[in-house]
Amino acid sequence: MLFDEKDLSVFDNPDSRSYFKEILQSYYSQNYRATIVLLYSFVIYDLFMKLQTMANEGDSKANKKLTDINAMIADDEKYSKVENEIIQFFKDNCPLYFNRFIEDIDYLKICRNKCAHLKVDDNTLYIPSDYHARMLICSMYDHILSVKAPFIMDLFSIAQADVENYTNSISYISDSQFDESIKANIENKYLKRMTYDSLKKSYKTFIRLLFVSEDEKCIENIYGLYAFAYVMTGYILRHGFQAVFKEDSILDTFLRIPVSSLENSSPRKNALIKIIMDYPIIMDIVRENQNIFAYIVDQFFSVPHHLKYYHTFYPRSEKSVYTFFKEAPAIQQSIDSEILYNAVKDSPDFDLGEFSLLMVKKIPNFSGFDSADGFMNFFTAHLQGLTISEINSIMAVYYRNNQCTLRGRHSSDNRFVKKYIETHDHTDDAEESLNQENVNPTPTLDK
Repeated sequence: MLFDEKDLSVFDNPDSRSYFKEILQSYYSQNYRATIVLLYSFVIYDLFMKLQTMANEGDSKANKKLTDINAMIADDEKYSKVENEIIQFFKDNCPLYFNRFIEDIDYLKICRNKCAHLKVDDNTLYIPSDYHARMLICSMYDHILSVKAPFIMDLFSIAQADVENYTNSISYISDSQFDESIKANIENKYLKRMTYDSLKKSYKTFIRLLFVSEDEKCIENIYGLYAFAYVMTGYILRHGFQAVFKEDSILDTFLRIPVSSLENSSPRKNALIKIIMDYPIIMDIVRENQNIFAYIVDQFFSVPHHLKYYHTFYPRSEKSVYTFFKEAPAIQQSIDSEILYNAVKDSPDFDLGEFSLLMVKKIPNFSGFDSADGFMNFFTAHLQGLTISEINSIMAVYYRNNQCTLRGRHSSDNRFVKKYIETHDHTDDAEESLNQENVNPTPTLDK
């Protein structure tokens, strides 16, 4: 059996399913001449229905051609002329859609004519072989009948209304889950009806419009373009089209993204960050654009709580997150000491004393009250992890900065630290004396 019920599920309406079953029944009965005639008629019917679908959804070329064909039908034009017009439309306007079987459809037409008309040389009818009939049925099923109406020519123009709608409905790009209703709508309305070639061409277009183009309309519709690019990325991966991301045209488009396009548009920057964060394969592609990747890293990790994503950006790096933190001054914000601590504390080379000293040194010498508050919130909560010597070294830096000592909370914070030292100083000395022959006097805080 060539096809089972699962194969027949590709047909959206009962009529199409019934027509195809009739073709199969004719083939199984070895009526090959009738099979070819029926198959050709069904292919023309199927293409005509696809043309109607494309016209109904806003394809201007399809709409014009449908109007012309309906006029021809109304004027009782020869059916063969109508057939030719339908086939030629798809040949001319959907080359990617037809490249794989253009010879087969021409061969189908030749076979159909031979089956339907007398051979002029001996007044006989052509009878195709089992192989020819089977090959043509399978080719038409694989390349036309099982494929939804194509959106190859210009997906952006067809989906432009939705691009604008999503721009109006998406107010910002967040770290949270993408809107599932938007995702479902894009996939069901567009993506499920696209071939590999159309996905490749359309994905390139949306990436270019989202990140490269300086067209005013593109910039105005960043959120809508982002919605399509994000959903297409996930769809391509989930449906086994990963080879799209290895295509030179796609790689070249990502390499063309200029830093200026992200510098001049926060939504563009956030869109690229969201896509590469959620899809590591895009992270690897963007990494090849060294200027863009360096800019993204600098921008992304300027937000302290993003440090927890270090291994997402550098999954194969031997450098620890703590070493990365120490080498990135922009990340070292004293006000966020606790957030940064939680991001780096599990690193094998983490040192609480070193970290705390670095953080206290980063408290600004002006407009630093909030930073000092943030540091002291962290510091007083982690005194038990520090030696008295480390605490005194940190407080020595603290005392030299009037942004620390002129704060409203200075007195209470200072008393808390002094009390901790007074309570633990002797114990610390005793512990150190077990490991050292000569114990130096523990430094004391200035009163």
